[in-house]
Amino acid sequence: MRKTLVLTVIGALAAGTLVGGATIAFAQADVIKERQENRKQTAAAMRAIKGIIDAKGPTAGAVEQAAKLKTLEAAFVKMFPAGSDKGETKALPAVWTDMPGFMAASKGADAAYDNLAKAAGSGDMAALTAAFGATGKACGACHDKFRVKAN
Repeated sequence: MRKTLVLTVIGALAAGTLVGGATIAFAQADVIKERQENRKQTAAAMRAIKGIIDAKGPTAGAVEQAAKLKTLEAAFVKMFPAGSDKGETKALPAVWTDMPGFMAASKGADAAYDNLAKAAGSGDMAALTAAFGATGKACGACHDKFRVKAN
């Protein structure tokens, strides 16, 4: 009886370890998917602003998109828990080994989004165009160091 109880406990512990490991793997896959969806929405907002610039206005339509970018960035930087570097991710190890640098790059993008919103609200197409270019550079700074290069 005692041997059966010991084997049952050991089996339960082993099963718990396997389930716990699977749960962590699923959680990592979920956060990676969340990051990917966030960046898809970010790209869509940038494309929408580019469309406004290409159509030569009105700039007011870019205000909402710039606000969306800011909201997406605030969520994005929280999507890199330890261990979420495994799986189908384009994030480089530098995200986790240089988290202060990653956070600084995010703050740079966040500041660029503020300037983009301000320029969009001004009604000045030249200001919006310049702010859009600066935003692209801020995004690129993060991509250069923290994201796998596109082919």
